[in-house]
Amino acid sequence: MIKELSDGQALWQEIVKRISGGQRTNLFLSEEEVLALVEKRRVSRMDFSGGVYFFAQEEDYIRLYYFLEKKILPEVLPVLPEPIILEEVALASKERMPSEEDWKRAGLQPYLQRKRLYLMAKTILPLKRAIKFATVDQLTEIFSTMQDNFEPYTSALPTEEELRKEILAKRVLVSLRGKELLGFLHFGENKQGSMLWHIAVMPQARGMGVAEGLTKDWFFAQKEGTKKFLLWVRTDNPPALRLYEKLGFLPDGRIAPVMIKTTKQRG
Repeated sequence: MIKELSDGQALWQEIVKRISGGQRTNLFLSEEEVLALVEKRRVSRMDFSGGVYFFAQEEDYIRLYYFLEKKILPEVLPVLPEPIILEEVALASKERMPSEEDWKRAGLQPYLQRKRLYLMAKTILPLKRAIKFATVDQLTEIFSTMQDNFEPYTSALPTEEELRKEILAKRVLVSLRGKELLGFLHFGENKQGSMLWHIAVMPQARGMGVAEGLTKDWFFAQKEGTKKFLLWVRTDNPPALRLYEKLGFLPDGRIAPVMIKTTKQRG
């Protein structure tokens, strides 16, 4: 039985208790994030023997979080009106628990996988770049390109208003030919360093070195403020993998497998 949640503080206290009890999980949000999740979105739960699923409603899909006691396997997922997405972060050298086969039996199928790469700032040769930051009059084109070029479930795409704030905060770089937008790079900061969130090149500019130039612009923009550059790249994207390898990025051993349960097929 699925129950809707409305008490964010009670949920947070339960999460702390489950984590301290050693249960397996993919839910590593902060207290503030958990409270916001309950306040701003419809969150529901499904309890079963030895575990619980939490379903967080996004705009077009449902994000799955879980807690499982040791040796307990995932329960079969319910049929919901929108796709269910399970995203985890794991060590590539360590066996996934639950395994991919365990999740398949629960109703999920592999969707995509990313791996995390890093580059220490001290290893980058001194750069001198004439970088360009996006302006608000480019907002609509950048936002539309994001919607068209990134998969919808795990790309963490900002809303148009959130993107506006990122542009005003000078966290979006652009490559231009005159006034023509050739590509953009959206970055931010986390506890470990500067993170590349989104990079895209316009179709007419592909093969011109735009992505490499934007990445170097990112290095220059953040060279005084970070010790490490980080990004997630899909393992089924050879051109991006080759570019980041060329620039000196190395895998840090973390992978992010994503699985999906689609809604019932039509026809």
